[in-house]
Amino acid sequence: MLEALAAGQRVERVILAEGVRSTGPIAEIRKRATELSIPVKTMPRKELERLAPDLNHQGVVAEAGRFRYASFESLFQAGERLLLFLDGVTDPHNLGALLRSADGAGFSGVVIPTRRSAAVTPTVRKVAAGAAEVVPVARVASLGTALEQAKRNGFWVVGLDGKATEDLWSSDLLEAPLALVLGAEGRGISQGIRGRCDGFVRIPSVGALASLNVSVAGALAMFELARRRSASDTL
Repeated sequence: MLEALAAGQRVERVILAEGVRSTGPIAEIRKRATELSIPVKTMPRKELERLAPDLNHQGVVAEAGRFRYASFESLFQAGERLLLFLDGVTDPHNLGALLRSADGAGFSGVVIPTRRSAAVTPTVRKVAAGAAEVVPVARVASLGTALEQAKRNGFWVVGLDGKATEDLWSSDLLEAPLALVLGAEGRGISQGIRGRCDGFVRIPSVGALASLNVSVAGALAMFELARRRSASDTL
């Protein structure tokens, strides 16, 4: 919660369970909420459990304002010109983790479809730990159409695929402006979206398992791009 408050997440109020000790992180949350003029309320723990039944809240809950998606067109104005397109990622924990990695790797925005995809829910925002508030997320009716529009704006579209011939570490496809495409958990990139990609790269692996979790694979790819930018800046 501290990361979310620091990132400027729209928090309506902070709720503490009665009897929770106001030391350590709890004391810091109280202090930060007071500085931001966010009301702090206490309530019986059982009532807090009813309010947030699916959260491991540890005695403190933040009520956040409604999430606001960015317009897709606005993503083309960002400086880094690196976009992440998610083709059917339905697990909110994976989406939250990808948002956090996108922030750390300096991506300009994330694009998700309105159907067959996780939306930015409270669970996603919690996992993202404030990244949902600083990384623009756009929802589009058609991911394929959005990719074609990205191409018209000068983006090269590259999909992450375990069967690709080029690997992530040596491929020369990964240069901005870039739209990186990740597929759904299990089935990967759909056929319709594959047809929009200009190329594919894989993550080399010597393990017995066929593939990585989508959020782990996405983090590796995004931070490889961040590494390349950092290396080119020092030349």
